[in-house]
Amino acid sequence: MWLTDPLEWQYIYTLAKSLLPGLSFHRDEEAAELASRLGGLPIGKLREFDWTRPVIYMPPFKRIAEGTVVVAVEGRTAKKLAGLGVRPHVVVTDLDFEPDYIDIGLIAVVHAHGDNIDRLAEYARGLRIYTVQTPPRPNTYNVGGFTDGDRAIYLAIAMGAREIIVSGFYPEEPIKRNDEVKRRKLALAKALIKRLSSRALLNMI
Repeated sequence: MWLTDPLEWQYIYTLAKSLLPGLSFHRDEEAAELASRLGGLPIGKLREFDWTRPVIYMPPFKRIAEGTVVVAVEGRTAKKLAGLGVRPHVVVTDLDFEPDYIDIGLIAVVHAHGDNIDRLAEYARGLRIYTVQTPPRPNTYNVGGFTDGDRAIYLAIAMGAREIIVSGFYPEEPIKRNDEVKRRKLALAKALIKRLSSRALLNMI
């Protein structure tokens, strides 16, 4: 199921491929097929949460905020939130940053792409909703976005959020690594988040 305009997705995907030609885009279809077979939850499960004013936490976050639903970007963030006494409702992840902690959240929204095919099956246990960066197959969803952080914002908007708090998007402070690929990913995320600011009030803290 599309949760974003397919033309919007085409724009994102074209931009991503131009900025990041070294990624395994040629395997995205394979990843989507695998995700479809894993039998994830329907996206409607997320509508059980109140998306009036979500708070999206990204890995280098420094501040806790009040909101209606807590979204952690990656397992690393879920672990850090739990250490502060905050349990995420949703973890948005492509399984590349401490994935053993994604089940700290109530539901994990797991992204399938050509670079994480081996990890998809390994982490298929538990409550999972699968997103893809291709036209969606059965049991998968294309919500828009490309990096976990901007994809979490696209997801919140798809759930109806019109005011979103984003804690921890500091593109000048790369985490995990600081190489050219990471810098280009952060530049892409920054551009997409700026694009989303016309669709929802984004409070960056």
